Amino acid sequence: FPPDISGEDHAADEPPAAVKDMLPTGPMAEIYFGYVKKWWAFRNDPNVLYMHYADVRKDLKGHVSKIAKFLEVDLNQNELDVVTKRCGIEHMKSLPDKFGYKMPLNLDKGLWDSEKDTIVKTGAMVNTGEVGKGKAKFHPKVVEQWRKAEEDMLGDDPDLLNWARNGGKY
Repeated sequence: FPPDISGEDHAADEPPAAVKDMLPTGPMAEIYFGYVKKWWAFRNDPNVLYMHYADVRKDLKGHVSKIAKFLEVDLNQNELDVVTKRCGIEHMKSLPDKFGYKMPLNLDKGLWDSEKDTIVKTGAMVNTGEVGKGKAKFHPKVVEQWRKAEEDMLGDDPDLLNWARNGGKY
């Protein structure tokens, strides 16, 4: 994050559209803030596996094993290695067309080519996969605006706010 959208200036002191839409007043705020907050209450339930991207990146193989165990799927060492490899950033980067977003359900006949028109540039959704690297693309005002949004939306529970920002034990 953020996806590379043509015409967007991530260095500007105003958030790009993708970020603005995710802020609390944006139309997609529920996709992040609502999701994290609503599922937090169920994180310890036996039928919920609640994971953070930062933790998965630190130990991908361990999390693949954790998911398999949660789903009651036995993986031998070879299967574990193959699944782990296919879940890795390098594999995703090798398949840029699999991670592009086509124009969804667009009925404007003749205006869009649903086979080639994408919302983001091919290969742009998979960057380095490094945790925390995305915020370096933004102007400090935008980073601060996001931090304030996190505090406003998640700050009533300090453990949730910390987990949402950093991952780790909850």
